[in-house]
Amino acid sequence: MNSFPVVQLAVKPGVIDLAWGQPDPKLLPVAAMQRATELALSKYGSDTLAYGADAGAGPLLDYLAARVERTEGRALNPDQIMLTGGNSDALDQIATNFTEPGDTVLVEAPTYHLAVRILRDHRLDIVPIPTDEDGLRVNDLQEQLAELKRAGRQARFLYTIPTFHNPTGRNLSEGRRRGLVKIAAQEHLLIVEDDVYRELAYDGPALPSLWSLAQEGVVLRMGSFAKSFAPGVRLGWLTGKSEHIQRMALGGLRDSGGGVNHFTAMLVAAVCENGLYDAQLEKFRWTYRERRDALCDAIERELPEATFEKPGGGFFVWIKLPDTVDTQVLRGRAPEYGVDFIHGARFFIEGGGTHFLRVAFSLYSPQELEQAAQRLALAFRA
Repeated sequence: MNSFPVVQLAVKPGVIDLAWGQPDPKLLPVAAMQRATELALSKYGSDTLAYGADAGAGPLLDYLAARVERTEGRALNPDQIMLTGGNSDALDQIATNFTEPGDTVLVEAPTYHLAVRILRDHRLDIVPIPTDEDGLRVNDLQEQLAELKRAGRQARFLYTIPTFHNPTGRNLSEGRRRGLVKIAAQEHLLIVEDDVYRELAYDGPALPSLWSLAQEGVVLRMGSFAKSFAPGVRLGWLTGKSEHIQRMALGGLRDSGGGVNHFTAMLVAAVCENGLYDAQLEKFRWTYRERRDALCDAIERELPEATFEKPGGGFFVWIKLPDTVDTQVLRGRAPEYGVDFIHGARFFIEGGGTHFLRVAFSLYSPQELEQAAQRLALAFRA
């Protein structure tokens, strides 16, 4: 009997828990990682088990740089990309290297609630910028920047999820993307782009990343294998200006310990080089597209009082219920009906979201998602 848990995921018995933005364990690439271990150790030997280079494992960086140039049309110099321990690690390192306690940072409203926890760990002053169906409201951002300037303050960076946003699933429109990077360049505002869902596009290619549209130095873009391959590899990457990347790659953390997750990075390099990554990604896209459709169709059928937009990618559906419903109260009762979710207020830092909720479709089969919609409707009507 284990004294300590093995994984983060913990679901109450009998509950279909749509709060978890995690992959179905049955979909994870166990065989691919077993094969990759043999390939990496055979090809690189003891180098696989040594301290890694500061910026990360060279074979994986080579693969990522080539993939980024092929898919996004922007070439990378070796000093403009580095590996990270995933996007949470990347955001923490950016906050460590680019802010001090008391500094101001900007986020969307709503935004990813666990990113806010990381920013609060650094004792930052977090200021929300409103969004609508086209994403971040760039005019409101301009007004906020002007207000901060009048108060003698400057935002250190804007944290944003422009592609398949968490929690809303929306995309920042292409026009706003171009406007945002232009304003950021004019105002010397660093954009921290969380691009974790880019590869999980179900209805066509994702819109261009902010990083690919901006002039050098405006955007630090965070990518990750957590959603597109396996969260347990704890591996991602950063693209950005050489000065920004090298500030982190050559810092004390990596000088002492070498590149993060070096062994895993060498295995993932073997996964990528041998076509196993693309195969897993296609499996995810097909499966998640089916699950998204099942959940959205079931919500529309079982809960006509709800309004939502079917997301073009990512993991989440953002649902609005009638104004008479407080979803935090609803969530308190939902487990009685065998379902759970995250209430909308969790994604706002200054109030809001009372009538919204977020549900994830990544963890369960289409049949279970249909059942979850039925249970949610019962809880709503109760």
